Amino acid sequence: MSELTLFINGQQIPFSKADIAFSTEQLAHSFSATVPDLNIDSPLPVQFKLDGKLIFNGQIDSAGDDVNSSSEQTVITGRSLSANLIDSRIKLDAIYNQRFDQLLKLVVSDFGLTVRSDTDALPEIPEFQINAESPLANLAQIAKQQNLMMIEDNGEIVIQQPGQHHEQGIILEVGKNCESLSIKRNFAQQFYRYEIQGAWGEESFAVVNDESVNKCRIKVIIADKLQYTEACKTRALYEKNLAIAKGLHASVKVAGLHALLTGQSLNKTLRVKHYRKKFDETLLIKTITLSVDDKSESTRVEFFRPFGVQ
Repeated sequence: MSELTLFINGQQIPFSKADIAFSTEQLAHSFSATVPDLNIDSPLPVQFKLDGKLIFNGQIDSAGDDVNSSSEQTVITGRSLSANLIDSRIKLDAIYNQRFDQLLKLVVSDFGLTVRSDTDALPEIPEFQINAESPLANLAQIAKQQNLMMIEDNGEIVIQQPGQHHEQGIILEVGKNCESLSIKRNFAQQFYRYEIQGAWGEESFAVVNDESVNKCRIKVIIADKLQYTEACKTRALYEKNLAIAKGLHASVKVAGLHALLTGQSLNKTLRVKHYRKKFDETLLIKTITLSVDDKSESTRVEFFRPFGVQ
């Protein structure tokens, strides 16, 4: 059985309960843990290792005492290294004709983060600037327009296309290597009209329709970093495809902790099977949550459809 260890400020600390959540929907991953009574008065660095391999690197956001007649404990929560980027509001003078990976490096290097691109031929961005705003929110506009995902891997921001890699080492099948499968279909995030308004009125405006949805359902998005109609159209297609992908939500629970099911598996596709339900699909990994207490260890994996599959 795999062993999860916790380090606070470089020192290994025992814990009675811990949850680590890795998600494609938030750049910074998160954790919570219950540890013996500690005096924590600053955002100390935190690491989790699985069988000695680093799987989480971040810092404490909050610490609270949990005291009763029989024990004194401290409950800590926190996020991975990109949290500093997320929380900040910065100014950045206009930058011209840079690829997304180049632009990302310029912004995140001040936060101690690095960048790796798993995709080639990124187009240049004509102009980009930030005016006392969240750098992540502004960068996310460009990423979505270029059909890209940003995944943090222990302080490295990895640029990928949705579902770019397939997890070859495992097939999850109920009754064989996973305990349960939950399937939910959701139609609330789908719209007939996806309208993107960019920086320059009619010169940066686009609409994409989904004819399968009621025509009264409209979603308008202001994306002021997009300067041309073509960019707005690709963003509208991204929103349509993402809504279709989220129309199917699947969740499986696997006993134990596994090296192939940590944050490095986010955004990969993986085959999921349930013989009795006649369910056999290749899905995209959205969230992975590791849970440990004094009685059990488990991994929960959440999926949606790969982008563009209807």
